[in-house]
Amino acid sequence: MRFSIPRFWREKPGHYFLRGTRCKACGRINYPPSKICRYCGSRDTEEVDLLEPGRVVTWTVIYSAPEGFEEYKPIIIAMVELINSKARILTQLTDIDPSEIKEGMIVEPVLRRINEDGETGIIHYAIKFRPVIGGISDKQE
Repeated sequence: MRFSIPRFWREKPGHYFLRGTRCKACGRINYPPSKICRYCGSRDTEEVDLLEPGRVVTWTVIYSAPEGFEEYKPIIIAMVELINSKARILTQLTDIDPSEIKEGMIVEPVLRRINEDGETGIIHYAIKFRPVIGGISDKQE
């Protein structure tokens, strides 16, 4: 068994939601969330939802997938800067051919299947990002 059911439920919020913390003192977003602001050291933070479009800053393509992830080859890992919060997130891109990725391309968060634990029957999902087709322009910020 790769994953236990209690561990799955304990980690579920981290996989199904994209959250950070906003510092009430300096206003900056911390991702991953932190009880202490990484920028000013304040402990006065609040949780914020980061499910918003972003822009691709840089990316890499992994052609040799780890065991259990072969069906997802090639795996595209990108640094995405969210448009409104300016938080930078290391994430996986989906629904795109590696040759079509461009710096500055607009992407949006989506929930996607990442694997299945055959012994327990649990299907694991997580937030990935996909290209926005129509719907948002570069001028929206």
